Amino acid sequence: MRPLLTALIAGACLVPWAAQADDIVLYGNSSQPPKAWLDNGTPRGFVVEAAVLALTRAGYTVEVRLVPFERAMETVKTEGVMTGIFMSAERAKIYDYSTPLVPDEVAMAVHKGSSFVYAKPEDLVGKRVGLQGGMYYGPELDTVKDRVTLDLDTNPSLRVKKLTADRIDVLVMNPGHASIIAAVAAAGVAADEVVVLPMPLSLLQNHLIVGKGRADGAGILERVNKAIVALRSEGAFTPIMQRYNQ
Repeated sequence: MRPLLTALIAGACLVPWAAQADDIVLYGNSSQPPKAWLDNGTPRGFVVEAAVLALTRAGYTVEVRLVPFERAMETVKTEGVMTGIFMSAERAKIYDYSTPLVPDEVAMAVHKGSSFVYAKPEDLVGKRVGLQGGMYYGPELDTVKDRVTLDLDTNPSLRVKKLTADRIDVLVMNPGHASIIAAVAAAGVAADEVVVLPMPLSLLQNHLIVGKGRADGAGILERVNKAIVALRSEGAFTPIMQRYNQ
């Protein structure tokens, strides 16, 4: 564990929530900066730091494992917890959710010279929309998904390259403007080639999840929910979000 997260985890010994900390593995997406990603092997991201803070307050010693999104979603059905997950009706059939942890925006961008006015989901009708397969981007997109062409990928920088090659009309990405800036840089594309639309697609809450029906799930979430409520009342998540320009 690298210095930042190690320091957070070490703080558990100062918290009177449990006489002896229990071990837990925290899973997350390995390629979604600034939300969650591996920076030369070091776990980073605002949902990672917020989750570690909540879990340590709840009395856990945390091991962070950031892996590809789909692998993490599958693994947490039977072990550990996962951070950075939006709630949807379909996912709620498979996972149990914590109380909201921290929010983030789902942003959209277009290729320079191809801008359009976005004010409501219907403005996307007929467009080719690039997004990551397996991700949930909110109810707004759900209302028009049968009237747009969804172009699925597994990599934000690939999405940027598709956009600047005019293979898609608009890309969808989170968290917010910062995620698009990071993806543009990773793609090696000039910053002025990609224009972020002023209005986000949605504002969604991130949660911790465990697999539905797990014997340990209810106990984990009960402890974590108490910790999240306490930390929010203290304003403890605000410095984390500010560090990541959220």
